[in-house]
Amino acid sequence: MRLVLIRHAESVANVERRWQGRADYPLTEQGQAQAGQLARALAERHAGGIDALYASPLSRAAQTAAALSSAIALPVRSWEALQEFDVGVFSGLTHADIEQRHPELARDFAGSRDWDRVPGAESLQDRAERARSVLDQLLGGHPGGASVVCVTHGGFMQYLLAAVLGTGRVWGLAIHNTAVFEFSIRSAGHTAGDRLLERFSTEPCRIHRFNDISHLG
Repeated sequence: MRLVLIRHAESVANVERRWQGRADYPLTEQGQAQAGQLARALAERHAGGIDALYASPLSRAAQTAAALSSAIALPVRSWEALQEFDVGVFSGLTHADIEQRHPELARDFAGSRDWDRVPGAESLQDRAERARSVLDQLLGGHPGGASVVCVTHGGFMQYLLAAVLGTGRVWGLAIHNTAVFEFSIRSAGHTAGDRLLERFSTEPCRIHRFNDISHLG
């Protein structure tokens, strides 16, 4: 399977530097332009066709996916499992808002960065399990030669990347708006277990693009 993971374009909350989580913010004008650039590049690169286009139902991802849908003539399949992780009481707030409304929590979080202490936030384990479930459903639901695009969110994408790469931990990285991550994954190679040839060969699973925003010029 050719798997393409994409972060949504610039949202209003990105510009206002708000924690978004499940709070629903639309794209900015700049974000709409980014989505258009992304769509044109995706249609050109994948001229041979894309078999499925999935997107988080949150507006910033859905609007980004709508631009892709128009460019590749493929409907968007809304999928709640691709939503950003819930940031609980931080939703829709800036850092200054959090410090004003939740001063003790703000101090604790600044030191620990422990999301499990934030009321209402999705737990770290639940995020990781959701990401693995998304990958399992994609691999199980599409034939080996399918090309699948998923439009999701920067926070949750870090967990998706850990699932795709099969790492024992989740690596933090800054994921750009409309960044593209593209992989070739053979289901047998990805779940090879102790079969040395499949587990250590570079052929079954390959990285083609990683945090790529070259389409933005």
